[in-house]
Amino acid sequence: MRRTIKLSEVERHTLQQLSVNHQHRDIRTRAAGLLLLGSGLSAPKAAARLDVSAQSIYNWSRLWAELGLCGLLGGHGGGRPRSLSEAMLATAIDVARAQSMTLGEIAKHIEAEHGEPMPCVLETLSVALRREGFSFKRNRFSLKKSGIRKTLR
Repeated sequence: MRRTIKLSEVERHTLQQLSVNHQHRDIRTRAAGLLLLGSGLSAPKAAARLDVSAQSIYNWSRLWAELGLCGLLGGHGGGRPRSLSEAMLATAIDVARAQSMTLGEIAKHIEAEHGEPMPCVLETLSVALRREGFSFKRNRFSLKKSGIRKTLR
């Protein structure tokens, strides 16, 4: 089955930018595959160049014909599922907004409310809270320099 697509200059530019700059590798590969099809390469040859199956190229071209750019961008399901559930994250946000606490204290509140241990390390909780706009500084117990000078004299 010979599948070719006609790309306008704007579509070609958009696909070139996607193939270089998109954050997900599979979207970059899809855009590159459509560019190869638009340049006149057959689906099996484009698939061999991108190290994917020819069926994938046919699927991408069908999605492009039916839905355009939205068909190309939809369907990214890659990546590991988040270890911190949405309910636990909502609890962490509520606790962090209520008062100033350390990550360990926030984790204890989450465990107490949900009745199960934290499914992740504190660094994961920190990243999730930073994604929601919170920032943290590590508490330091340091002596003031002037206090040290007075005791040494």
